[in-house]
Amino acid sequence: MNRAPLQELAASVDALPELLRPPVRRWLERLLAVHPDARGRLADAAPEQCTALLRLVAASEFAAGVLLREWPWCAALVTGPDRAPELGFSAAAADDPAPFEARLRRFRNRVLLHVLWRDITGRADLFATLAALSELADALILAAVGAAEAELTARAGWVRDPAGEEQRLVVLAMGKLGGRELNFSSDVDLIFLYPRDGESDGERPLGAHEYFTRVARRVVALLEEQTPDGFVYRVDTRLRPFGASGPPVVSFAALESYLLRHGRGWERYAYVKARVLESGNVGHAGRELMAEIVQPFVYRRYLDYGVFESLREMKALIAAESRRRQLQSNIKLGPGGIREIEFIAQSLQLVRGGAEPRLRTPELPRSLNRLAETRALAASAAAELSDAWVFLRRLENWLQGIRDQQTHVLPEDPADRARLALALGARDWRTLAAGIERRRATVAGHFAAVAFRGAAPARPSALRDTLAALWAGTAPAADWQAALAQAGFAQAPEIAELVARFASGAAVRQMGQAGARRLARFVPELLEALSGRPEPSVLLERVLAVIENVLQRSAYVALLNENPAVRERLLYLCGESAWLTDEIARYPLLLDELLDPRERVPEREELALELERRLEAIPAADGERRIEALAQFQRAALFRIAVADVGGELPLMKVSDRLTELAELVLEQVFAIAWDDLVRRHGRPRAGSGRRSAGFGIVAYGKLAGMELSYRSDLDLVFLHDSEEEAQETDGDAPLDNAAFFVRLVRRIVHLLNTQTGSGALYQVDTRLRPSGRSGLLVTSVQAFERYQDENAWTWEHQALLRSRPVAGSAVIAREFERVRSDTLRFRVRRERLRDDVLAMRRRMREQLDRSGDAGFDLKQGRGGIADIEFLVQYLALLNAEQHPAVIHYPDNIRQLGTLGAAGCLDAAQVSELQAIYRTYRVRLHRLALDERPPFADPAEFADERARVVDLWQEIFGAPPP
Repeated sequence: MNRAPLQELAASVDALPELLRPPVRRWLERLLAVHPDARGRLADAAPEQCTALLRLVAASEFAAGVLLREWPWCAALVTGPDRAPELGFSAAAADDPAPFEARLRRFRNRVLLHVLWRDITGRADLFATLAALSELADALILAAVGAAEAELTARAGWVRDPAGEEQRLVVLAMGKLGGRELNFSSDVDLIFLYPRDGESDGERPLGAHEYFTRVARRVVALLEEQTPDGFVYRVDTRLRPFGASGPPVVSFAALESYLLRHGRGWERYAYVKARVLESGNVGHAGRELMAEIVQPFVYRRYLDYGVFESLREMKALIAAESRRRQLQSNIKLGPGGIREIEFIAQSLQLVRGGAEPRLRTPELPRSLNRLAETRALAASAAAELSDAWVFLRRLENWLQGIRDQQTHVLPEDPADRARLALALGARDWRTLAAGIERRRATVAGHFAAVAFRGAAPARPSALRDTLAALWAGTAPAADWQAALAQAGFAQAPEIAELVARFASGAAVRQMGQAGARRLARFVPELLEALSGRPEPSVLLERVLAVIENVLQRSAYVALLNENPAVRERLLYLCGESAWLTDEIARYPLLLDELLDPRERVPEREELALELERRLEAIPAADGERRIEALAQFQRAALFRIAVADVGGELPLMKVSDRLTELAELVLEQVFAIAWDDLVRRHGRPRAGSGRRSAGFGIVAYGKLAGMELSYRSDLDLVFLHDSEEEAQETDGDAPLDNAAFFVRLVRRIVHLLNTQTGSGALYQVDTRLRPSGRSGLLVTSVQAFERYQDENAWTWEHQALLRSRPVAGSAVIAREFERVRSDTLRFRVRRERLRDDVLAMRRRMREQLDRSGDAGFDLKQGRGGIADIEFLVQYLALLNAEQHPAVIHYPDNIRQLGTLGAAGCLDAAQVSELQAIYRTYRVRLHRLALDERPPFADPAEFADERARVVDLWQEIFGAPPP
């Protein structure tokens, strides 16, 4: 080696921290003595590569040792181009005669060295480093499994279940390996499983449990045994059922039974990061394990705010252990450490992952991003936690990389502190320590905000203490009444009776210990919150109806305890709307919607994206699960609209628009599910000589067509197709006549819309407006529909057609329907008898439906009410449609009135008056419906509006309303 490179190397050594120069010089001298060719390789290397090599040696004694032992292989690191670690490991390398165990260990050390090299040279960020470490572990563990199976199979054969299907060992990775986030010198947390019981098919048969126990123990030995080449991984199997006292390997059925009967809160946290180590032999079994056993245990279908109670309990245990073991310097378990970041993410995943499949990921960085996207965690908090996690995990890797030791404690040794500062690019230890403390303080703050939300009342309260004592002592109604009256409660007798009856109810008596504890905290805080509110007994009755329905899943009570703002929103909504109270009581998942305080309802495009996201993880062929997800989406969206409505954030017309858009989205999706299901079985319906695909469309009538939908409105639907020719059929393996295909399609659509799911029915469907009503076909061709309108339709059916529009299905059908509608309303209306027909229909409706009387004025059917306005509009539109086609362009009353004014059929003042009166009536009806009250107003109310409608009716028809 010439003098210049030696001088450059000496200069690079001199640039290192003073404490690290002597060991690096000794290493360099030993390298040149043991590997004389190193002189030439270093002379040929670029100066920056040599400098990086010396920095790596200075930062890691482990790396220095591997470089000395493996110099012929390692030399390429400093002389060749950058490359990613080679992670493929062959169990039978023809060019390497060393024993399998030795090759495992040498391969592991080489890759670990390469990982450190790419980190210190800046060629790999933390995510690439963790991925490489995890892929390495996957490869080596699976290689060990393959070797262990091969050894036993030679004697005992393969295990087969009673059906003859081969069974293989399934390895469930937990912890950081499960999350593909393995650190440099980590244990690997593994659970060994097998799918089903059976017996091996070799000369010396073994039962499945004995067989896989032997395989698992051999795998652990291959990985753990200390040899002259070191070890591969320390294996921790204590997360298996019953921990260290449990069997080393269990069947899927045994794991499922254990989780159902004995699974504890901390195990749900652990299983968040569960991942099957994939190999070609266990793919299907691994997917079965995760989908049918692990995920149902981890993610509850309902909100699980009881998670925060268990989180606080775990935190208290960890804090006590930290004090006992003096873990202040532990960057994993100490305050503000890596574990707290994991707990934050995992607790929020457990709470919301049941309803939000996107959150079901074992990878922490991805979970933080998705928690921010779903607003379960503030974006700023997620960003700060991500920054801290990246920093602390890189620090952890280099801390362990110093000597390939599993440690998380910050060093006291000045040389090791210098090594860490050098590896992490800090100016010195003091600078690095300041960065560590800043991030740990940030993490600790966020952890407290998550774990201790609502953990204790904000302020002491003598009233709450009194109420808590009464609840604990199961006090009689008289005692409650005395305490409430003394505290100044209005309606104290009624409240006392409600509380006493609730406390003695079966639902409360049957609660478990955890639920009883949560309820004992909730009731006093609820009662205290009622003080000073109007009609507190009505409000209490409604809230208790909700609580009674969720007591068997007391995590909902925990949600209200943990989130005072959610409890306050629940009280507000129960006070404003009996309908919303009933919705929450029937579908407690809606409580999740109260976590977001914003009342803005997404636009149609946003709702469509949300629906797409909910459905993307469900196979298209799984119609049942897709309908359940659709029902959950629809129920949540309805609720959000109602919350914004009650809060005054949406005017009535916008409420109806949103409800209509929601119904259209649901219809489109239900149609797609039903269509795909039938097409898979029977093929597509074909029509015409060119064998084109026959079209199908859904037409809305009434409120859906007129964009006047309310919360419990039925959907009036008519179904059309364009396959009229006979002998047309589908093109699948089990063909159907087109007519039969479309009848089945409509029945399937109506069934899916009407069927009760766990989240309720989507909509009730009314098909009586189809041609010939109940006696007519469920679905007709466009041609038959047009013939019916021409030859058989009554005037009332033309009135109904005026309020109709296509909402789903084929664009061709939609255009054809619009043509038929326009032609019918313009040219097929029998105008010579129109007035008499309209008056006669209105008379029959009044006789049958008007409930005005002692209860008050019937806003819908009463004289001068909504129906009178609608009949006026329909009469004028049908009367003038031929001369003024624009009057039939829109399907809703408000815009029809506008076009009638523009055409001169009504003057501007009349239009404004009728639009204002119509809106006024609808707003009142809407409010009454939200509070589940009948559609009546005080007889003296709306007197001027009613009189004006009657006058206009007299003016237009020449007679008063029937």
